[in-house]
Amino acid sequence: MTRAINLKRATAILLLCAVSASQGVLASQHTPDELAGAWVEAIKANSTEKMRALIHPACPQSSVSPEILTRMVQGGLPEKYQIETRPLGPRAELEKVYQVVPDSQLTLKFLTNTPEEKAKYGLGKGFPIAPASGEWFFVVCLKSS
Repeated sequence: MTRAINLKRATAILLLCAVSASQGVLASQHTPDELAGAWVEAIKANSTEKMRALIHPACPQSSVSPEILTRMVQGGLPEKYQIETRPLGPRAELEKVYQVVPDSQLTLKFLTNTPEEKAKYGLGKGFPIAPASGEWFFVVCLKSS
Protein backbone atom coordinates (compact mmCIF):
# COMPACT_ATOMS: atom_id res chain seq x y z
CA MET A 1 0.00 0.00 0.00
CA THR A 2 2.79 2.44 0.94
CA ARG A 3 4.61 1.58 -2.27
CA ALA A 4 1.49 2.45 -4.34
CA ILE A 5 1.13 5.80 -2.54
CA ASN A 6 4.81 6.61 -3.11
CA LEU A 7 4.45 5.70 -6.77
CA LYS A 8 1.43 8.01 -7.05
CA ARG A 9 3.36 10.81 -5.35
CA ALA A 10 6.35 10.31 -7.63
CA THR A 11 4.07 10.32 -10.69
CA ALA A 12 2.36 13.51 -9.50
CA ILE A 13 5.71 15.20 -8.89
CA LEU A 14 6.99 14.17 -12.32
CA LEU A 15 3.80 15.46 -13.92
CA LEU A 16 4.13 18.81 -12.14
CA CYS A 17 7.77 19.05 -13.23
CA ALA A 18 6.82 18.31 -16.84
CA VAL A 19 4.09 20.95 -16.82
CA SER A 20 6.42 23.49 -15.20
CA ALA A 21 9.16 22.71 -17.70
CA SER A 22 6.83 23.08 -20.66
CA GLN A 23 5.63 26.43 -19.34
CA GLY A 24 9.23 27.47 -18.72
CA VAL A 25 10.05 26.90 -22.38
CA LEU A 26 7.58 29.64 -23.20
CA ALA A 27 8.92 32.13 -20.70
CA SER A 28 7.04 35.38 -20.58
CA GLN A 29 8.27 38.12 -22.85
CA HIS A 30 7.76 41.34 -20.93
CA THR A 31 10.09 43.30 -23.22
CA PRO A 32 10.80 43.15 -26.95
CA ASP A 33 14.30 41.83 -26.12
CA GLU A 34 12.76 38.94 -24.17
CA LEU A 35 10.46 38.24 -27.12
CA ALA A 36 13.53 38.23 -29.36
CA GLY A 37 15.17 35.70 -27.01
CA ALA A 38 12.16 33.39 -27.31
CA TRP A 39 12.26 33.88 -31.09
CA VAL A 40 15.95 32.93 -31.17
CA GLU A 41 15.12 29.73 -29.26
CA ALA A 42 12.35 28.91 -31.77
CA ILE A 43 14.80 29.51 -34.65
CA LYS A 44 17.47 27.31 -33.03
CA ALA A 45 14.87 24.54 -32.62
CA ASN A 46 13.41 25.26 -36.10
CA SER A 47 10.07 24.99 -34.30
CA THR A 48 6.91 26.47 -35.74
CA GLU A 49 5.10 25.24 -32.60
CA LYS A 50 7.30 27.43 -30.39
CA MET A 51 6.82 30.26 -32.85
CA ARG A 52 3.03 29.88 -32.82
CA ALA A 53 3.09 30.41 -29.03
CA LEU A 54 4.71 33.82 -29.65
CA ILE A 55 1.89 35.07 -31.90
CA HIS A 56 -0.37 37.78 -30.48
CA PRO A 57 -3.33 36.13 -28.69
CA ALA A 58 -5.83 38.39 -30.51
CA CYS A 59 -4.68 37.07 -33.89
CA PRO A 60 -7.18 34.45 -35.09
CA GLN A 61 -5.29 31.18 -35.44
CA SER A 62 -6.85 30.68 -38.89
CA SER A 63 -5.18 33.89 -40.09
CA VAL A 64 -1.66 32.74 -39.15
CA SER A 65 -0.34 30.92 -42.17
CA PRO A 66 2.08 28.01 -41.75
CA GLU A 67 4.25 29.66 -44.41
CA ILE A 68 4.76 32.74 -42.25
CA LEU A 69 5.64 30.64 -39.21
CA THR A 70 8.09 28.62 -41.30
CA ARG A 71 9.68 31.80 -42.65
CA MET A 72 10.06 33.11 -39.09
CA VAL A 73 12.12 30.11 -37.95
CA GLN A 74 13.90 28.79 -41.04
CA GLY A 75 17.48 29.45 -42.09
CA GLY A 76 19.27 29.32 -38.77
CA LEU A 77 21.25 32.07 -37.11
CA PRO A 78 24.74 33.38 -37.69
CA GLU A 79 27.09 33.53 -34.74
CA LYS A 80 26.51 37.27 -34.31
CA TYR A 81 23.30 39.27 -34.56
CA GLN A 82 21.75 42.40 -33.06
CA ILE A 83 18.24 42.89 -31.77
CA GLU A 84 16.62 46.09 -32.97
CA THR A 85 13.19 47.49 -32.14
CA ARG A 86 11.71 50.52 -33.82
CA PRO A 87 8.23 52.05 -33.63
CA LEU A 88 5.79 51.58 -36.50
CA GLY A 89 3.23 54.03 -37.77
CA PRO A 90 1.06 55.75 -38.72
CA ARG A 91 -1.60 53.73 -36.93
CA ALA A 92 -4.37 54.47 -39.47
CA GLU A 93 -2.29 52.89 -42.24
CA LEU A 94 -1.46 49.86 -40.09
CA GLU A 95 -5.17 49.36 -39.29
CA LYS A 96 -5.80 48.87 -43.01
CA VAL A 97 -3.33 45.97 -43.17
CA TYR A 98 -3.37 44.13 -39.82
CA GLN A 99 -6.19 42.51 -37.84
CA VAL A 100 -4.25 43.44 -34.68
CA VAL A 101 -2.38 46.73 -35.01
CA PRO A 102 1.35 46.38 -34.24
CA ASP A 103 3.27 48.98 -32.25
CA SER A 104 6.82 48.20 -33.31
CA GLN A 105 9.06 46.20 -35.62
CA LEU A 106 11.36 43.62 -34.01
CA THR A 107 14.39 42.80 -36.14
CA LEU A 108 17.22 40.32 -35.78
CA LYS A 109 19.96 42.04 -37.78
CA PHE A 110 22.52 39.45 -38.85
CA LEU A 111 26.15 40.49 -38.52
CA THR A 112 27.93 38.40 -41.11
CA ASN A 113 31.61 38.63 -41.99
CA THR A 114 31.93 36.82 -45.29
CA PRO A 115 30.03 36.67 -48.58
CA GLU A 116 29.31 33.00 -47.80
CA GLU A 117 27.67 33.90 -44.50
CA LYS A 118 25.67 36.67 -46.18
CA ALA A 119 24.51 34.19 -48.82
CA LYS A 120 23.61 31.59 -46.17
CA TYR A 121 21.84 33.83 -43.63
CA GLY A 122 20.86 37.01 -45.43
CA LEU A 123 20.71 40.37 -43.70
CA GLY A 124 18.24 39.42 -40.98
CA LYS A 125 14.57 38.95 -40.17
CA GLY A 126 11.99 41.44 -38.98
CA PHE A 127 8.34 41.21 -37.98
CA PRO A 128 5.82 43.53 -36.32
CA ILE A 129 5.07 43.18 -32.61
CA ALA A 130 2.52 44.48 -30.10
CA PRO A 131 1.86 44.07 -26.38
CA ALA A 132 -1.03 42.17 -24.79
CA SER A 133 -1.58 41.80 -21.04
CA GLY A 134 1.89 43.13 -20.24
CA GLU A 135 3.74 40.84 -22.65
CA TRP A 136 4.98 41.26 -26.22
CA PHE A 137 3.92 39.12 -29.18
CA PHE A 138 4.38 38.97 -32.93
CA VAL A 139 1.54 40.33 -35.06
CA VAL A 140 1.32 38.29 -38.28
CA CYS A 141 -2.44 38.34 -38.84
CA LEU A 142 -3.20 40.33 -41.94
CA LYS A 143 -6.63 41.45 -43.01
CA SER A 144 -8.15 39.58 -45.91
CA SER A 145 -8.10 41.43 -49.19
